[in-house]
Amino acid sequence: MVSRLLLFLFLTSFYSQAQFWTERSSGFPITSTGLSKIHIVDDNVAWATGYDGLNPNNNIQRFSTTSDGGMTWSASTVDIGNSALGISNISGVSATTAYIAVHPRATGQQGGVWQTVDTGITWTRQSGALFNSATSFTNVVHFYNTNDGVVIGDPAGGYWEIYTTTNGGTSYTRVPSSNIPAPLTNEVGYLAQYTHLGNNIWFTTSAGRVYHSANMGNNWSVFNTPLSDFGGTNLSGDITFSTPPNKGMIQDNSGNLFITQDAGTTWNPVNISGTGFPYGGAIAYIPNSSRVVSTGGDTALAGTAYSTDDGITWTNVSTDQHVDVAFLDEDTGYSGGFSTISTQDGVYVYTDSVLSTYDQLATDGFSIYPNPSSEFINILSTQPIEKVEIYDINSRLLMEYSNISLIDVTDLQSGIYFIKVNANTTSTTQQLIKN
Repeated sequence: MVSRLLLFLFLTSFYSQAQFWTERSSGFPITSTGLSKIHIVDDNVAWATGYDGLNPNNNIQRFSTTSDGGMTWSASTVDIGNSALGISNISGVSATTAYIAVHPRATGQQGGVWQTVDTGITWTRQSGALFNSATSFTNVVHFYNTNDGVVIGDPAGGYWEIYTTTNGGTSYTRVPSSNIPAPLTNEVGYLAQYTHLGNNIWFTTSAGRVYHSANMGNNWSVFNTPLSDFGGTNLSGDITFSTPPNKGMIQDNSGNLFITQDAGTTWNPVNISGTGFPYGGAIAYIPNSSRVVSTGGDTALAGTAYSTDDGITWTNVSTDQHVDVAFLDEDTGYSGGFSTISTQDGVYVYTDSVLSTYDQLATDGFSIYPNPSSEFINILSTQPIEKVEIYDINSRLLMEYSNISLIDVTDLQSGIYFIKVNANTTSTTQQLIKN
């Protein structure tokens, strides 16, 4: 009993002293360079691109990378032999190797994919991803590991120009039209407008649709969303997924939220309660959880907020401009800002614990892990557990246990459940996702 109380007091003290973001130097030498299109490789390595924060239409070719968990960042110019080409996004696979999607900005230019194997000192075009049609436009490159990758472009020749590779880009194969639902008239994709989780990848379109592949880009499906456009002048949005392929969330540029629990078949508005609110910029789930972070880069709606209950309630933690956000897990996350002085500021590193399982322990008195789960769940509590009850989404009691902290949930169907824990005359309920 004493050890549990000491654990609770320690956690409470530790969390109260932490701050959500710690700003570091992005390494960009020019003031007001923004950092965006963040790709996290692991808990140490991440890559991102730079852009002119004062005049976003001014094309610059820069990147920044970290290999020590965001403590220090090294920035440099992307030298691809043509300073007029645009950088769509960057995808790293290690501290030394990364890929960039490059798009044309004028008639007659040709985009494609470039690779570095020396931390950006040199870049080499990979010829297999052709993008040589008059309508070719490279929006996204993403690598799942050192071998498997996908490159996504606008429709060319009547269907989406998508290439996959299984050898690190030595060769690419265009995905046949039979594997991709046809685009609508004038439908296109957007620069770096995608999200990924495991072998899954999703990209958004100008028709408010989302394309999804569950096998690294080889086969695709498409679903409609409540948005009519993900990158329009008046309406835009971002998308994130927590549990592939079922649970995902859309945030529009006014901060409205929509959630799916069935892989995009249906979308329901999130009814936000309380005084906190999300922003209209980027949004990112902590994978396999109910925790989500929203950021805003518009000066009129700038800041950061987080939710631990799938967007129902929010805690606002910052009013700084944040132009992008990405999380690898509950411990590793980054957000893009702007360099305020040469080689100072510009990137935010997550240094808090409010998104962790143990913070939920300090707040609610108990925590469930792993969550989601396919077989067993552990219940960590600050008090002796007296009774555990499992309910379905219709509030029907399915299981009941006494004095137990390890529960077999193998027989539960995939879906959402609620765990009610009674401990020392108090009761608390948390959501469980069964894979």
